[in-house]
Amino acid sequence: MTMLSPGSHRLPDLASDGAVLGALVEVEVAWVRTQERLGLVTRAVTDAVSALGATVGRAVDEIARDAEPGGNPVIPVVHALRRAVGATPGASTAVHRGLTSQDVVDTALMILAHRALGAALESLVRAADAAAGHARAHRHTVMSARTLGQPALPTTFGAKAAGWLGALDDAIDELRTVRASLPAQCGGAVGTLSLVEALTPGRALEAAEIFADEVGLVAARPWHTDRSPVTRLGDALTRTADALAKVAGDVILLSRPEIGEVAEPAADGRGGSSTLPHKRNPVLSVLVRAVGIEAPHLAATLHTAAALAADERPDGAWHAEWGALTRLLSRVPVAAAQLADVLCGLEVHNDAMSRNVRAVGPALVAERILQLLPSLPGGEALVPDVRDALRRGGSGDEVRALLAEGLDGRGPEGEALDARVDDLLDPAAYLGVAALLVDQALERHASHRDRAGSVTR
Repeated sequence: MTMLSPGSHRLPDLASDGAVLGALVEVEVAWVRTQERLGLVTRAVTDAVSALGATVGRAVDEIARDAEPGGNPVIPVVHALRRAVGATPGASTAVHRGLTSQDVVDTALMILAHRALGAALESLVRAADAAAGHARAHRHTVMSARTLGQPALPTTFGAKAAGWLGALDDAIDELRTVRASLPAQCGGAVGTLSLVEALTPGRALEAAEIFADEVGLVAARPWHTDRSPVTRLGDALTRTADALAKVAGDVILLSRPEIGEVAEPAADGRGGSSTLPHKRNPVLSVLVRAVGIEAPHLAATLHTAAALAADERPDGAWHAEWGALTRLLSRVPVAAAQLADVLCGLEVHNDAMSRNVRAVGPALVAERILQLLPSLPGGEALVPDVRDALRRGGSGDEVRALLAEGLDGRGPEGEALDARVDDLLDPAAYLGVAALLVDQALERHASHRDRAGSVTR
């Protein structure tokens, strides 16, 4: 938990120092198990390292302090493990044999990423299900669409929610794909597995595959200075943050009192102001949006580090990744959980949407009026006056009077003038394919749910 990342208590151990240390120890233990499967050590050695690794995993402050002399925390972890298992013959030698510090750190971070993406996916599925519910329930709820901050044309809240749903489902797809491809790192000192090959002639690549199996990741060629696994992970998290922040931004805008079309779910103590008792701040959406603002800069650090990954071991670029990646792993899943809460309890105010549509008046269907008017009997001559009235923000009564006065009484199909004017001014009659877009989004979401099954950490 961190005080200046409100909400971090929801998932406090995704990439905390304790979680990082635990993953480092987990990697070292997995490597000893790998050696056992290769016939290099006995079960007694594996059991000793597994049992005593837990004690090392609790020494967070000590390991953090001792990380500075070697530039990374693996060196003090290895020293502590070797001391702990020294009484078991062969155990001290087996610890870290054939690995390099980068193998351990990179693999540990991929383990943490696997868990963090699992947590994010659980919340994203919940958020997407809630967005689908809003899209379905408000398929025909007319509201004002806004472009550049101004009322534009009519749409439906269902179509807006369907847009949210599509972005959330895209994020789910991408995180699932990345999660399923997270690689273990196993290259040895310079990425050639030299010592492992010397210890087990002809079996070094098999050792890397066994190791990946032990840590639950994908076997891959060494990627010490090919940082695409890290940038791919960072990009997926950042695009997820983009999608979350877009929805949060919409909620913030639509919940302004002068608009009032939605509101975050109420909860005791949430949304209050330290000095203004009348306020109901959309705090969860604000926090989600903050992650969306922060994430691209973290991803940029990962890309810069990848570009500067020199020789066979980066001299500072690798180190620069750690803070950026762990920040993304900590922040994005929490933002997903916060947005899921927002959407699951979102208050939708249909009456405010109707009020705002009426307030805009005929200007909301100006495009339709000006497009269709010339084709109506007597309509072409009305275009200049009607255009002027719409530009001035003329009232519905003014525009209706112009139309009623200038249009011929009956159209070619014999429909009454009033009916034609009503239809021309009706926002619900100018929604394009909004309903079809809702249906498409819901169909896609349903197929995703059928294919995906459950998400586990």
